[in-house]
Amino acid sequence: MNTPKIIFTENVGFQCQNCGVCCRMQPPDVDEFERKRIEDSGFKDFYETDENGLNWIKRKKDGACMFLTGDNTCQIHSVRPAVCKLEPFTIVDYDYERNTVELALNFPFSSCCAGVEVVKTFPKDEITKATQILIGKIVALTAQDLELPESDKRVLAETRSRLLRRWVEMANLQV
Repeated sequence: MNTPKIIFTENVGFQCQNCGVCCRMQPPDVDEFERKRIEDSGFKDFYETDENGLNWIKRKKDGACMFLTGDNTCQIHSVRPAVCKLEPFTIVDYDYERNTVELALNFPFSSCCAGVEVVKTFPKDEITKATQILIGKIVALTAQDLELPESDKRVLAETRSRLLRRWVEMANLQV
């Protein structure tokens, strides 16, 4: 897969303010590479595997990520998963024919995020790399589901369809 161009649909800035919103809202999934990096940092027994075989970071009793500290910092910040690096943005569309990925603010979570619009700049390189990693993971999972190679246009079309359906579902939650 060629490196896609990242398009930001929102004209906002972002700089993490350690508000902890993203760490409390949804559990991050981790692939084998991310899991190993976290383990190599000295952490064990930090994930659970769901019925689909995906690994998710465990939650505290209050629902927060187990790596969120009392002062809203991340114990694994230097090795955190790609999905964490992408917040407060989410993938809206993957146009494989144009080789572009469209990002937007991840509502409703981003509406509570203290770092949105604090500055008119944001960590574009980090978000771009995280997006590329996540698209690769989503394409690989789709290929596995369809039992086809990742380069097959049917895999790419289904990946795009799944992302668009997810975005529509999330938009309906906001209504």
